[in-house]
Amino acid sequence: MSTRPKDRLHRKQKDQASAYASPWSFRERLGVAFFAIVWTVTCRWTPNPLNRWRLLVLRLFGCRIQGRPYVAATCRIRVPWQLELHDRACLGPDSEVYNLGECILRARCTIAQGTYLCGGSHDLSVSALPLIVGPIDVGEDAFIGARAFIMPGVTVGEGAVIGAAAVAVRDAKPWTVTVGNPGREIAMRKFDRSPSGTDSVD
Repeated sequence: MSTRPKDRLHRKQKDQASAYASPWSFRERLGVAFFAIVWTVTCRWTPNPLNRWRLLVLRLFGCRIQGRPYVAATCRIRVPWQLELHDRACLGPDSEVYNLGECILRARCTIAQGTYLCGGSHDLSVSALPLIVGPIDVGEDAFIGARAFIMPGVTVGEGAVIGAAAVAVRDAKPWTVTVGNPGREIAMRKFDRSPSGTDSVD
């Protein structure tokens, strides 16, 4: 049985003083702000063929990159040094990586347009509303549909599909299809493994 997403969550700061106190250090806030400015000025306007340039900028800010993933110019990444991109992973137009916790996008996974990867929330049972962060891990060959929402601490298994506008509140098992809000598993994904399309997972 897989770990529940909430078991992966933790407070960003153990003793956050109040709802108005930032759990982020000055250095972290400065880094996030500087990256946002640099990305807007040097990357957000760039055409698709300049993907290598965008990857270079991400590397300069600590993003861990394997192979050649694709990051759309209009993608919004909050904390580049908490992002790991594997070969052929794709971040589509207007997708948002709100990675207050670690985020890993594994080989050949697709994050479609408008998708929101949410790596943080708040503990609403405490008056100080402490920031809660959790990792997001999207497996190889997984597909996250347009405008889907992935909650903190969620792992999307290898080959899994999260349907358009779905809200993933729990882990998605490998090769399953999840739809709706809250997301629920409805089927197994058929996946052609060979060039001829004769082999599939069903």
